[in-house]
Amino acid sequence: MDAEFERVASSTRLTRYGGEAYAGAMLAAGMIDLCFEPVLEPYDVVALIPIIEQAGGIVSCLDGTCAETGGAILMSGSPRPHDDALRLLNG
Repeated sequence: MDAEFERVASSTRLTRYGGEAYAGAMLAAGMIDLCFEPVLEPYDVVALIPIIEQAGGIVSCLDGTCAETGGAILMSGSPRPHDDALRLLNG
């Protein structure tokens, strides 16, 4: 996953590690554009999904499926960065 993350990180202005729920809340508030979490349990992400989606964002697994089951999760504030990041992360 390191090479895939580097592809995304190299096309961003600023990258931070960690954050989990805080990063999801920042995303919903419009303070950040993209959040990638390589390993989340369902209980880590299910509460964030409606918050982010009601704010206009998208939450999915890396294969584009529903994130409620956990795993590698991508959250974004709008469709274009989400699609771009999925392409970069999936190589």
